[in-house]
Amino acid sequence: MSFLFPSVLWGLFASLIPIIIHLISQNTNKTVEFSSIQHIKALENESIKKLKITQWLLILIRTLIITFLILMCSGPILLNESKWVPSSKESTAIIVVDNSASLGVEKNGTTYLQNNISLLPEIFSAFEGATNVIVYQTNPPRMIYRDFVQEGVMINSDNFEIQQSMGTDNLWFFADSILQNVDRNTPNKELYILSDFPVSPPEDFINDHKSWQFYFNENEKSLNNLSINTVSTINQMKLPNHLLKLNTKIENSGDIERTGVPIELYLNEERIGQIISSFMPNRSKDFLFQAYPGKSGTIKGKIEITEDDFAYDNIKTFEMHIPEKISCKVIAADVKNSLILKTVLESIGGNEELLDIQLKQMPSIDNVYLDETDILFLIDPMNISSKAIQSLKNFLQKGGSIFWISGQNYSNMRNEVITNLNLPIFQNLVSTSLDSYFSTRIVNRDSPILEELNLRDAKLSLPKVYKYNKVKTKKSHSQILKLNNADPLLIEIESNSSQILFLTSPLELEWNNLGLKGVIVPLLHRSIILSAVDEYNIGSVEVGSIKNIKVPSELINEKWKVITPTNKEVLVIPNYEKERLDIKTTDELGSYDVYVNGNFFTAFSTRLSEFESPKIRANLYEMISQFKSSSVSIMAEGSDIVKSIKSQRHGSSLWRFFLIIAFSLFLIESLISKPSIRNK
Repeated sequence: MSFLFPSVLWGLFASLIPIIIHLISQNTNKTVEFSSIQHIKALENESIKKLKITQWLLILIRTLIITFLILMCSGPILLNESKWVPSSKESTAIIVVDNSASLGVEKNGTTYLQNNISLLPEIFSAFEGATNVIVYQTNPPRMIYRDFVQEGVMINSDNFEIQQSMGTDNLWFFADSILQNVDRNTPNKELYILSDFPVSPPEDFINDHKSWQFYFNENEKSLNNLSINTVSTINQMKLPNHLLKLNTKIENSGDIERTGVPIELYLNEERIGQIISSFMPNRSKDFLFQAYPGKSGTIKGKIEITEDDFAYDNIKTFEMHIPEKISCKVIAADVKNSLILKTVLESIGGNEELLDIQLKQMPSIDNVYLDETDILFLIDPMNISSKAIQSLKNFLQKGGSIFWISGQNYSNMRNEVITNLNLPIFQNLVSTSLDSYFSTRIVNRDSPILEELNLRDAKLSLPKVYKYNKVKTKKSHSQILKLNNADPLLIEIESNSSQILFLTSPLELEWNNLGLKGVIVPLLHRSIILSAVDEYNIGSVEVGSIKNIKVPSELINEKWKVITPTNKEVLVIPNYEKERLDIKTTDELGSYDVYVNGNFFTAFSTRLSEFESPKIRANLYEMISQFKSSSVSIMAEGSDIVKSIKSQRHGSSLWRFFLIIAFSLFLIESLISKPSIRNK
């Protein structure tokens, strides 16, 4: 217990007044005896004891009355675990307002963000004494208010220009960066976090800021939310006038059943189909849509469901590229070495004749024409002339791709070829002994080439390698597949808008069994899709992330602009060094259009971070239990926030308690001191 006005406690000496008065009255009394009252002395021994007990009881009660009245006036408080130091020293109060996408959950006509902003005037009114108040928003991270408050201040929530963001944030990292800049010697430090707390703080955050007083708000749980989780195409190859199959997964992350929910598919703003379904709580469903794209080029799609508490996951936009036909040119030193590749390519194209496959036998490449080619397969060429090197470079600069399958001839490849095309350097030919082999491992599962590979058993799906070219890679090279001795098997070489995939072991059974593995088909299929169509450019990114768009070299100096989902025009200056667009204005949710010289070039979509889903939330009370040596207070919904803050700062006031005790003692004293009571 502590006191707001400790100097008043000097008044406790006044509690001695009843005792002093009693002692003085005892000393001034004179004894006079009358002969007529001699008989009363017989009762003296019995009554005197009762009288003295009553007198001392009254003295005790009167002393306690004065004591409790003095204690009441001294401002008694019951201290909490707060490390707040009541003083006139400057204090710091930092308020962090989380405005990420998940705060867009709407309850009773207002969002979580709006509710949290409405708490700010109450928090401000609770400040007493000299307080340095700083308010931050999390997305994008910035300071939005700073002032020095002498006493509790009345402020309107409209003073805080905080807008709902579609992005995500690292709440605890941001809070940590703020607190690190506050002087550790500041006696009174408070942090207010207004968030829905998707994750608990790391242990380092808790340990580094034990001297802080924390205040967390509590938001009502969302009970009504359906979300569109994924949209994907089932077709390996997509054609303009062939049936397109789309799979979408929708989840009910709420606690109530949803019935009669319409699910709608749009392609290029035209509604293609609708499905009506019901959803049990905490369950997900897969739905199949079928449609005919009708034309080639970039198709803009959208899946939409009815509104609920969280509107941002009720629409999912996506893009698809529908090619007319992909031109694949295969140049082999020996036609025999191309049979497996030709078989795989024909299986990918199927009866649709999507792939235009041109096979040529050229041991030495003196000249090559690639104007109408999308992807070039080079199977172990013996030599490439300087003229052909320039043709290959021009092909790559225009956005073409090369799949280089090295074999026994690579050891004799000229340095001019390796240098100009940025190929790995040959070191030596490695062969295994009889009945032995090198196993294969995936280096990076996040590689776009491996994105759609579903390998249930990697050991069975990936090839065995008996012989390969050991090469030295460069900084610009990325390994996709490697052998169990760490040597690369499949290398991705990116340079500006170009791409080369380099296989260190050819598709021949004496070198490996890749041609017998089922993985060869989706691997080559994905390579073709990424290199020969606009798959890279139309890939989605998280809101707020940089979107890279590959640009043909002949268009790099043209005028580029981006149209955002809300029809804002943003001019984009190309990255001339890497021959691409680095689009940073992706803070809106939806579909973006990219134009060059006023003509449509490509499109892409942004998506919410998975951490912004209302279903991903930390348990607030379990989270608070982690703050073992720190003081944490919850600003519960509907509670008196001002009272809570003042109580946490100064403790719980006890003056009413002491007043009640003093009043009760006064009543008891009045009853005891009545003559009728005493004379009975």
